[in-house]
Amino acid sequence: MISWIQKYFQKHFRLVFGMILIAMAVPLVVIYSQSSGLGRASSRQREQMFFGNNLGNEAVMSRAIADAAHSNQLRGNYQSDSGQIQQYALIRLAGLALADQLHLPAPTSAEISAYIAALPVFKDEQGNFDQKRYSDFATARASTPAFTVTDANRVFRDDARLAMLGQLLGGPGYVLPADIRDVLNHADAKWTLAVASTDYASFDAGVTVTDEALKKYYDENQGRYEVGARLRLSEVLFHPEEYLAGTSAPTEEQVHAYYEANVSRFPAPVDAAAKPELKLDAAKATPENYAKVRPQVELALRMEAATRAAMKAATDFTVALYESKAPANSPELTAFLAGQHRTPVAVAPFVPDNPPPGLEWIAGYADSIDRLNQERYFSDPLSSPGGVVVFLWAETLPAYKPALAEVHDKVAADYKEAEKRKRFVAYGQALRARLEAAVKAGTPFEKAAAAEKLEVKSYASFPAMEPPKDLPAPAVQTLPSLDTGKISEMVSGNDKGYLVYAVQKALPDGTAANPRYAELKTMLSRYVTRTSEATILNSLVTAELQKTGSLSGTR
Repeated sequence: MISWIQKYFQKHFRLVFGMILIAMAVPLVVIYSQSSGLGRASSRQREQMFFGNNLGNEAVMSRAIADAAHSNQLRGNYQSDSGQIQQYALIRLAGLALADQLHLPAPTSAEISAYIAALPVFKDEQGNFDQKRYSDFATARASTPAFTVTDANRVFRDDARLAMLGQLLGGPGYVLPADIRDVLNHADAKWTLAVASTDYASFDAGVTVTDEALKKYYDENQGRYEVGARLRLSEVLFHPEEYLAGTSAPTEEQVHAYYEANVSRFPAPVDAAAKPELKLDAAKATPENYAKVRPQVELALRMEAATRAAMKAATDFTVALYESKAPANSPELTAFLAGQHRTPVAVAPFVPDNPPPGLEWIAGYADSIDRLNQERYFSDPLSSPGGVVVFLWAETLPAYKPALAEVHDKVAADYKEAEKRKRFVAYGQALRARLEAAVKAGTPFEKAAAAEKLEVKSYASFPAMEPPKDLPAPAVQTLPSLDTGKISEMVSGNDKGYLVYAVQKALPDGTAANPRYAELKTMLSRYVTRTSEATILNSLVTAELQKTGSLSGTR
């Protein structure tokens, strides 16, 4: 656990308090089926008892989830999804049942008041209890049937009792001094580094592609080249230009207003005969500029009207097609299209989320297009760069695994890239060994790296939590495994490989005299107590769900 905490503090030190607060809200991931107790209950659903609460009863289930949702928000957790709220509802029910079993008394009014005063939702910017925020909350309850004063008091009372239970289950939160020092060292050590980098793109791996190697690679990675189910469609296009003549000419006021609202789209043309100079006012809404671009403005305004007319025509087309009840790929459909004076254009078969060249815009409609089939064979009108399109389904071709010859070029490129990366890693390992030997023999790291034709950059005395902005992120990630005089494994990123040499790792004062020692001790203690509490309650939830048969699976 401590090694995990070290990494966690190093990367997320400032988020520790927030994560501790969330720990109890999302500790157990459970997949619920229709019969799991947290799905919507039907009238015939069997009883599903959970610590004396029938989760098969919709009213009981709804109240448990609503209380959990309000409790979660009052504690300052606003990003939880419905699954996390359901899990937290189980945790609260298990905790309250355990409190009853332990005969833990109900909290007093003073204890509830103290609990409320500590809630994040009622604190001001300085972290102090804000009476006005609480009063506004209380006033709002009178006009909020979904969460009344009675509901709020019940949640406050239950949560205050659960907080008391948490203190009991969490224990004293003992943390060893050595663990505190480890976290302190990882968080507050000051580093001086030399980072050597080598370019991946220019690395000559010397990969030779043979038929035997290619076949072996393809056989081991066939799943990567499987072609998914493809749609064979045709498109019926409604060009805005078809409807341009039918649009009425806009008034001068409309044209000018459109220009004012979209002036950046209509920069005034530069006079080629004029003396070259920087024109800063080409996109300004001046009378002179307006006069120069007025024809383009009017055309753009009319094209918008024509596009709306095309969308209406496409919508009328789909309505008429629906009412015709013409089956897909039928003579009736052919006759309908002829009657509409529309000629569909075939589109090469494609996987919905990987459209062919020229039709990249289709990817934005992949979900709706993927649903087209024999019964629902035409799409809604879709906006496209060329106008408005209605797709007609013709066939869904099954997924298949292509022969090597069909995907030869792609497989060859993938094989070369995979071999290059493998050899780049081996090159990094050999490079590190040579640099370590040189440094051990007394050669400065910078000189040894330069001899290997590596680019070297130094970074002086910085804390791990505040690395220099230009220090590559992969280099920062090597710090937990480094110590003074050590060279990291080569790490990759930004098309480069990095070898990090720790010139110096200056450790902070690891005694109680350091104020940060006490701060981290408190944080670690809270983490330990929260973890202990969560572990106990999680085990109770799991055991109860298994006992009652409500658990459909875990992951």
